[in-house]
Amino acid sequence: MILAIVISAVTFVLSGALHYAIVSGAIRHLGAASYHRGRKLVTALCVSGIAHLAAASLYALAYGLGRALEIGDLSGDTPTTAMDVFYFSLVSYTSLGLGDIVPTGHLRFVAGVEALNGFLLISCSAAMLFLFMTEQSEERRQ
Repeated sequence: MILAIVISAVTFVLSGALHYAIVSGAIRHLGAASYHRGRKLVTALCVSGIAHLAAASLYALAYGLGRALEIGDLSGDTPTTAMDVFYFSLVSYTSLGLGDIVPTGHLRFVAGVEALNGFLLISCSAAMLFLFMTEQSEERRQ
């Protein structure tokens, strides 16, 4: 269980830092860019999506590490491939939880932490995008 906690904590911190670096860097760049404001918003949305995919990828690597260290596995109807691990990570990150692939052992803890982290990071993206849109709206009024 200690190993699952360490893997979860490290992945939580790394995914948060990666997400912040990607999204805040993009918003800082877009704020200074001379694009049309609609183009800026679409770019910010795409960058936010990329940041979430990167964070889910980190968790997919964590599941792979957990499987290699034999602290748990992912079970489903068919043998689990790398794409299945990434798919499970995306489903967990978004808190969708379809249930066709299920974590076993201590990977269940990692999946729970990923759902919490995904919820927090998606909320952060929404807040950052809202602030970005508000700033763009204020600039337009001036």
